[in-house]
Amino acid sequence: MLFKTVIYHFNHQFLAIIQLIAASEAGRPLIYAAYGDKKLVESFSEVYNYLKNQNAKVADLYHYLHLYSDRYHKSSLFEYILRKPVSSLRPKR
Repeated sequence: MLFKTVIYHFNHQFLAIIQLIAASEAGRPLIYAAYGDKKLVESFSEVYNYLKNQNAKVADLYHYLHLYSDRYHKSSLFEYILRKPVSSLRPKR
């Protein structure tokens, strides 16, 4: 099952990226509120700005989730994204 490990643990960072994918595909703005979790909102903002500066596409976000969920990582999803350039996800031409 795809993403089973991450979903099983109800990873809020994973869900934030899923919401970003959904908003992007729907052409809608994303207003992210993690009730009472200021750190999550701030870290999501950092990841969002990083992805925007890297010109990330929805396919790139999917690849991040897929790669992260395929392996156990000792870092958080957001840390993983910030350490892995978007360009490394795309096929070489």
